[in-house]
Amino acid sequence: MRTKLIYIIGLWGCLSLFGCGDDDNLSPSDLDGDWYVLTDSEDPLDHLRYTVFQTYGVPVFYNDTIGSQNRGTDYAGLPIIYYEILNPNYSIESSTEYAKYELSYDREAITTGVEFIRDEVLPRLVSSKLYPRSFLLMNKLTLNASASSASLLHEECAYRGMMTSCVSLVEEIGGMTDAEIKRMACEIVAEEYTTYFMENAFSLLEAFLNVCRAEVTSVNLYSLSLTSSSTPPYVADLKEYGFLSYNKESQYAPASKRVTTVTERMDVVDYVTEVLMEDDEAFETKYGSYEYVMKKYELMKTAMENLKAALK
Repeated sequence: MRTKLIYIIGLWGCLSLFGCGDDDNLSPSDLDGDWYVLTDSEDPLDHLRYTVFQTYGVPVFYNDTIGSQNRGTDYAGLPIIYYEILNPNYSIESSTEYAKYELSYDREAITTGVEFIRDEVLPRLVSSKLYPRSFLLMNKLTLNASASSASLLHEECAYRGMMTSCVSLVEEIGGMTDAEIKRMACEIVAEEYTTYFMENAFSLLEAFLNVCRAEVTSVNLYSLSLTSSSTPPYVADLKEYGFLSYNKESQYAPASKRVTTVTERMDVVDYVTEVLMEDDEAFETKYGSYEYVMKKYELMKTAMENLKAALK
């Protein structure tokens, strides 16, 4: 037994010695570059992107292929080229294709889009903790891409993915009015605030969410299919239940009295957008006759004030 123990200790010592020798010769592979770091360029558009990155540390891309790298040769001696691709659908939980998009190749429009991100979007994010990993400018963005029915696809101006935040309508920004630009900016920014709320400050939303969870009726109203025979029943105007929109990813059939309410996240995005618009008078003019809408608006204003105070 003693001889066996001495043998094991000696073997362990040899392995440790050889292991240390290998460690001394280790070097980085350089295979994992930081694809989200922008460098300066003589190209006017890319220089503009660089100045935005210098100020905020957030890269703005207009191509979903954001870099390439030569990784040697294969067995036939051909080069192995790796391409880093921004994938708005990337998720550690699912491989479902949710977002489809079309990029823009209009450099003038893309320049306007970068300026829009610089002047209208990033200044509305009060902390770097709210920043996405990157922005990807595009011409068209369609969500619910895997839906079996074309009627359930819907175009949006913004979508927050894990790898990037999509900003659509880049070729339309130049022709928008100031009011339209503000609305679009607030919708994009609302995606970032909502993501932070849901992941890091959910407790601040409890009072807001409880209105539709338990106060309007005894039934949780979120993600609920409403029909003439459901409890609670279908209503022609969801604002009566405190919602600003319906779930666009489910069938909406007023003629047959069928609609699905939004998810909690969708509801938060809707109200954060309105709070970011900073126009209480306009909101009250439009929604003042809806008790629960007005209550939720005030609760979201409080939640946003508390979040901003915590972030600062």
